[in-house]
Order: sequence, then C-alpha cells, then structure tokens
Amino acid sequence: MTLWRHLCWPAWRDHPGRVILAIVAVMLGVALAFGVHLLNGAALAEFARAARSIDGQPDLVVRAASGPLTDADLAELLNRPEVSAANPVLEAQALWPGQTADAELKGRALSIRLIGLDPLALLASAAGARPLAPELLPQVEGGPAELVASNTVHLNGVARARLAAGATTLKLRLPIPGSNAPRDIELAIGGRIAAGNTPLGVLDIADAQALFGRLGLLDRIDLQLAPGVDAAAFAATLPPHWRAAPPEDEGARLADLTRAYRINLGLLALMALFTGSFLVYAVLSLATAQRLPQWALVGVLGVSARMRWRLILMEGLVIGSVGTALGLALGLGLAAGALKLLGSDLGLHGANGSSAELLFNQPLLGPALAYTALGLAAALVAALAPALTVRRIAPALVLKGLGLPAGRTLPAWLGLALLALGAALAWLPPVLGDTPLGAYLAMLCLLMGGLALVPALVRGMTATLVRLPAGALLLLARERSRDQATEARRSLAGVLVALALAVAMTVMIGSFRESLLRWLDHALPADLYVRSALRGADGLPAPLPAALVERLGRLPELARAAPQRSTRLRLAPGANPVALTARDIDTGSLPLVERWAGAPAPDAIAVWVNEAARDRDGLKPGRVFTAELVDGGRRLRLQVRGVWRDYSRQSSALWMDLADYRRASDDAGTTELALWLAPGQALDAARTAVRRLAGDDVELAAAGELRAMSLRIFDRSFAITVWLQAVALAVGLFGVVASQSAQALARRREFGLLRHLGLSQRALMRLLLIEASLTGGAGALAGLALGLGLSAVLVYVVNPQSFHWSMEMHLPLGRLTALVGLAFAAAVGASLLAGRRALGQDAVRAVREDA
Repeated sequence: MTLWRHLCWPAWRDHPGRVILAIVAVMLGVALAFGVHLLNGAALAEFARAARSIDGQPDLVVRAASGPLTDADLAELLNRPEVSAANPVLEAQALWPGQTADAELKGRALSIRLIGLDPLALLASAAGARPLAPELLPQVEGGPAELVASNTVHLNGVARARLAAGATTLKLRLPIPGSNAPRDIELAIGGRIAAGNTPLGVLDIADAQALFGRLGLLDRIDLQLAPGVDAAAFAATLPPHWRAAPPEDEGARLADLTRAYRINLGLLALMALFTGSFLVYAVLSLATAQRLPQWALVGVLGVSARMRWRLILMEGLVIGSVGTALGLALGLGLAAGALKLLGSDLGLHGANGSSAELLFNQPLLGPALAYTALGLAAALVAALAPALTVRRIAPALVLKGLGLPAGRTLPAWLGLALLALGAALAWLPPVLGDTPLGAYLAMLCLLMGGLALVPALVRGMTATLVRLPAGALLLLARERSRDQATEARRSLAGVLVALALAVAMTVMIGSFRESLLRWLDHALPADLYVRSALRGADGLPAPLPAALVERLGRLPELARAAPQRSTRLRLAPGANPVALTARDIDTGSLPLVERWAGAPAPDAIAVWVNEAARDRDGLKPGRVFTAELVDGGRRLRLQVRGVWRDYSRQSSALWMDLADYRRASDDAGTTELALWLAPGQALDAARTAVRRLAGDDVELAAAGELRAMSLRIFDRSFAITVWLQAVALAVGLFGVVASQSAQALARRREFGLLRHLGLSQRALMRLLLIEASLTGGAGALAGLALGLGLSAVLVYVVNPQSFHWSMEMHLPLGRLTALVGLAFAAAVGASLLAGRRALGQDAVRAVREDA
C-alpha cells in the first residue's frame, strides 16, 4: 500500500479527470446492463402477475377439443367426486364508445375485456387454502345477492378511472356471433375487482351468456380438485372431447417469446461495458507512460517486476470496483425511473401497484454479483496490457530515455484464423429456441481477428511510402511505423472496436428500415383501410356487416374494394392457434422470399406462410399438412406454396386466397377492407364518405398514416440502439485520444533529440501527421471492414435467427462516410494535439533528462 500511495495516488490526484472518465465508462456499462436486466425481469413479473390475477390458479383448465364447451359439460364435471370447485368462464371484447385508447390512432374507441364467471363459486373457493381467482371476486358492499345482480358489471381500477364523474351505468357495444349488427347494451356499475392492468369488467355467467349471444356456451372451465387428487392422472381419465391441462405459465410463455429481444438488448447494453474497458486501458496506458521513469527508478531500487505488475492491476481493480458499485446503484435508479415513468407494465396502458416493488420482488443478489464480476473483469482485462508493459521494462534502459519497450507482435495468421473461425461460427444454428449464440461468438472472433491484423495493415500501408520521393521525414515515418506497428494496434483498439460496432449497427438499422419501407409498399397497396372497431373474444376484429361492405363497394369516391378475412388456425390438435389471413392473392406482388416450383398437391389448398412458421413449425415450401379452423372446427388439407416476409409479427401466420377460404369454410364474413380511390378523388372526401356510411363502429387509416406510424414505432424501438452506439463511439474516440497522448509523452526525449539534430518543430508536426495518417487510416479502414463484416452477420444471421425477419443489405453511404471520417479525424487530431503538447517542452531540458 505504501508503494501504491507514492506511485499511483499522485497520478490520480494530479489528473482526476482521466480517472473519473474511466470510472464513468465502467459505471455506464454496468448500469445499462444491470438496468436492462431489472427492467426485463420487472416486465415479465408484472405480466405474469397480471395474467395470474385474471386466470387465477386452478389445478386444471378444461376446454373443448373442438368448438365451445356447454353448460352440460360444467354439470358433468361438477358431478365428478374428484372436483371440489369449478368456475365457468366466457369472455368477450366490448367497444366503449367515446373513449380514446391510443393517441396515434385518432378516433379509435376503447376496448374493454368482459369476463363472465360464477361469483358464487369464487366466493366459495375463497374460503379455501387455494382460491380459484381471488382478484376476480368482486368487492361489493352488500351480500352475495349483489354479486349476481342482473345486468351488472364489476369494474377494475383502470376501467373506473375512465368513467365520467358520477356515472352509475356503462354503455357498451358488443359483436353478436352470427349477426352482422352489433348490440348496444347498458349495464349497472357494481363493485370493484383488483385484477388486470387494462380495462376489465366481470359479469355473472348467466348474464354474460345472454348478452354475448352465446346461451349455454362456455370458453373454458377452471377446476379445483379435491385434496390428494393428482391433476395429471385425473386429466388422463377425461373423455377425448375435453382438453384438460394445467394453467399456462404466462410469465414463462412471454419469456420464451421475448427471449431473443431481451438477449439482444442485454448484449447491446454490454457493448458500452466492452468499449468502456478500452477507455480504462487508455487511461492506464497514459498513466503508465507518464510514470515510466518512476517505475524504472523503483525497479532499480529493488521493486520486483511482479510487484509492479500487481500495482497496475490494483489500479484497474480500484477503477473497476468504484465504477461497478456506482453502476449497480445507477442501474437500480435507471430501472426505478423507467418504471416510474412508464408504469409497472412498462407503458402497457395503466398499471396498478407500486413500480418499485417489482424491482425488489425479483432476485437481485445473483444478478448484482454477476454484473459486479463483469465490471471487475472488464477493468482487470483492460489493465493487463499496461501491467505487462511495466513488468517487461528494462529499468536501466528506460532511465536512459529509450521509452516504452517494443510490443509483442501477434502473427498475421492468427488474425486470419480468427476471421475464418468467425465466418464458420456464423453458420451455426440458434440454441435455446431463437438465441444466435454462434453468431455472437462469430462477431467476437471477427473483432479479435481484426485487432490482430492491424499491425499487418499498418505495415502494408507503410510499404506504400517506399514509392514516394525519399526524404528524412518519410524515412523516419516509415521506420517508426514499421517498428511500432504493434503499438498502433493498442492505441487504435478502442476506436477500431467502437467504429466497427457503430458501422455494423448503422448498416443493420439502415438495412432494416429500407427493407421495412419496401415491405410496406407490398403490404399497403391500397389508399385506405377499414376494419371493425369491435373485437371478438380472441381479440380479432369482428366481421363487418355484409350490407356495409356492399354499400362501401358502390361509393363513387372509390374505384374498388378488396375484402379480407382474419381468423385463426390450429396446425395440430390442441396446439395454440396461429393467424390466418384470407385475401386476394397475387403472387407477383407478394413479398415472397421462397417459392414452391413443384406441382400442386391434389385436393390441397394453397397457403403462403411467414418465415416464423417456416422456421418454428417446419412449414417449408411444398409441404402438405392438415390444419383445423378454430371457428367452425373444419379440417383443411393445405400445401405451402411460398414463404413471405412478415415484419408485423414474430409468431407464425398464414395467408390463403379468399375464394379458397370461403369455399372451404362457408364463411362469407369480411373483417377488413382495402379501398382504392377513384381517379381524381381526394382522400379526405373518401374518408368522410366511408365514415358517413359506417359511423363510429369502424376504424379508418390511410396507407400513409399506417406507414408513418410504422416508421415512428421503428425509430422509437431503435432509439436506445442509436444512443448506445453513440456512447460506445464516444468512449472509443476518447480512448484513442488518451492512447495517442500516452505515446506522445513517451516519445518526449525522442522529439528533443530530433530537435537537436536539426528538425524544426513544424517538421516534427509533419512527421506526426504522416504517422497519425498511417495509423488512423489503418484504424478507419479496419473498422469499416470489420463493421461491414459484423453487419453481414447481423443482417443475414442474427435477425433471421432471433426474430425470423430476413432483409436485404443496404449501405447508408453518407452515414458510413461520416463515421469513418470522424474516426480518422479523431486519431489524427489526437496525435497532433498530443504531439504539440510534447513538443512544447524545451528540447534541451528533455535531452538533459537522459544524463
């Protein structure tokens, strides 16, 4: 500690700004990574809590193998001795006219979820150790009779917050199955329920069946079994027309769906820590260069190389410890602030409960220790190179002014081998579902390989100086660059990594945005789009009235109308439904990425699937399979004719020709209409005409509005990416400034000797300019080449494997030129500024230090 106090502390005291920046670099990296982890955990915990509050905790959930359940199914289950309680459930989505759900979709009425159940069954189960759904049990002032009051809805806090002051009734509009006309209802407002973070209402099951137009029908039955009854064994005894399973773990389901997004976001946050380690390296290298005479002196006085090594590592450990501690606190604060700003459901429209509780209701010690280890490891790894430098110095030579020892050169074949290994790893399939682990390892190998090849690139650029007219400055620059090529790798490591990552993210985002624009041209060919504001229990738009569809097709403001039907399909018995869209199929205008060139299968309906269905469900072009329509239960024999690009979802989805769908299903319903304007007609006039016919029961959106909204969502989604990219680039640029300063200070005696030999200060500055241009140019070119290689991995591997979205490579040349120019200018400018400072010392005084 005495040596540390005399050798290290004075440098920290005299140059606190550099040390603070190194600590801030570690702090930001740890804070961003830890904060993102806490936010992900809080979002998953809140989603699971909200789902449990609505679905409850039954032992088994019974659904019909095909179609709905009936009251007779409920009676049969209640008569089984193994069942201690049963709660019938029926759900619907109602329209709440006059309310606005989303400012981006003006005029869209608010939807409210309605759940019909048996309050008395919930009340009876509430006395037990495991109540069925305690947060759905209405809290009323009266007795049980008020729970089942006729035409009464019990609302949660989110719905009550949208009520007009003093309101005692609620007017809603419901889609009626089998009817083209919705039904307006008025319900008395009853008690309160605690469940849900979106508008939710609970009704008695008998009222729900009558109001929803589904008399005698049920969506599901939640069962509570008698003590000692095994749920799996009981489910095996049920007849095949029932499908019984434990309640879905919604938290686990969401975790599976968002795993790729969360991993990518976490790695993106760790990018700041990765580049921050280069800043720590730059600061410690600068401090090492400034104190080299002191390290040499203590070496002559008996301090071993091993002790000098330990002192430098101790400096890195102190920087890492302080930065990590501050980063953990800042990460917790960032997560708490985000939850405070967005709500406990991260902005999903109105959350209940304390946001701070979500952070502390998840494990904190394990993640905190993991990110502490990452922060300390990053700082210690960054301190290794300066520590090795101090350990390898020859004290007597350094005291004579010979500067830093020559760096160890990595063979060029190692860099080429790492590049080849990275290219090979990129071909590996994803693991854990959608995690492109091989692609991430490939990117790391490409970065390390590029760093290893920097000396060879510098020597190659130096060789070009041989063809230039001979001169003292060129000779000095050529020999210096050849001998110190390894030092160029060290000084440019931070900016090379930061530039490569910045180029990669810029190309990926630009490619994604350009591909999205082209996809929107295919996905939104019409001028105006209409769909019902009413929703079915599954959340899909309710069918538009047939009379309205016919009248809209005859409007003089419109040239034509194309109907579309959105429904659901089961790819296997008992499987979760996937989206099916029936529309007029024009294969020439579809955004297809694969086509089936073989012969059509006999008696099979042609379908086109998105990339998620191809990758996750194995629906490759040409495959023939059988699927079941959720509505109606009809089984269809289908053949995949192609794969289309789908940026609107990450789940499986299919397209079918509308005529084929109607023949196979006998369903003539229309859920959406695409409208083309007649020549010379204005969009506003057509919108007014549609609204005049349809009223407030439809949602209207122009293609331009949908396009603008999609791009706003895209830009908002990648805002954090751009910000982290800027942080990483700034850290890398400061790293090259600090590294060049270290090199210039270490050469102060060399500059003094050259001044004695007759070179002017202006000539020395030209020498520095030549050297900096060589190393800076090598760094900029290597960063650009590495960035393009990384972007190819992101575009062609990471995105398809993580999100099942393919895209074309697009190079935003203007931004790339600005990034490369900024990195080159930073390297050259830093070298010149550092050289000017070093040359500012008196040459005679600098040489006298050698005596």
